[in-house]
Amino acid sequence: MTSSSFQTFVIGAEQPVGQYLARSLSGQGLMYKSIALESRDKLPVTPGGRPFFVIVPALQNDSIDHAAYWLERAREIDACVVLLSSLMVFPYRADSVVTEASTEFAEGELAQALLKLEEQARQSEQYVILRAGQLLSLQGDDFSSQLLAHARQQQQLDVDMQRLFDPTPADDVADVILAMIRQVVCSDDLFGTYHFSGVEPVSAYAFAEVILAQAGQFEDLSQLELKSQEGGMMPELWSVCSDNTLLFHTFGIKEKAWRQSVGRLLKRYYRVDESTQS
Repeated sequence: MTSSSFQTFVIGAEQPVGQYLARSLSGQGLMYKSIALESRDKLPVTPGGRPFFVIVPALQNDSIDHAAYWLERAREIDACVVLLSSLMVFPYRADSVVTEASTEFAEGELAQALLKLEEQARQSEQYVILRAGQLLSLQGDDFSSQLLAHARQQQQLDVDMQRLFDPTPADDVADVILAMIRQVVCSDDLFGTYHFSGVEPVSAYAFAEVILAQAGQFEDLSQLELKSQEGGMMPELWSVCSDNTLLFHTFGIKEKAWRQSVGRLLKRYYRVDESTQS
């Protein structure tokens, strides 16, 4: 199957990763259709190419339920499945780094729901599961957006400096998914479960320093005092640090430095913010 003969259904196109993926598919002239996760529309499949279902749920129980519906539809029409999962399926351990071979999973309700969704994806004949790190999108209520919101409302911001995580830009995740799709259409030996996260583990405090320093180029945050505090502000849903070696060895996808993406994401963020205020 050549790259021009496959059709991608981006299910969860309203999510940040889904938005970036649809944009990339359009920019490269590839066939795709954007679908809301809650949609139940009948899908028009083009003859001559096996469809790809890229399923991008939010980290919420109702969103995972919708993803389960689409996994069942994929099985019914024998579609290839690419499921975006999360490294939050693993429990947090200080100084630990997980791999695809790690078998100790978190016991929380959301982590268990994601693991159940992954198991459903594996029932498809051809599937890819990508467990992503702590998503950085500056959209919705992700940690970076929460930091900016609190910075505007408070004179002092206490942020945790103990736990480490791997910030993982949403547009980088979309690029990885597209690169994986382009290769799996040419080989049946690449299906399986993979991890991807941004390079360089960082504490919530150090992450806040980077975000707020660069955001200061777009708005006045000079009155804010940022302080490190154990147990201070941190991501509500925690994704652990991961080794991305298998992804590189299998697909040749190199690690990406999250710091290089912050400026790019902030420019998009403030451009949207200005347009909504004009």
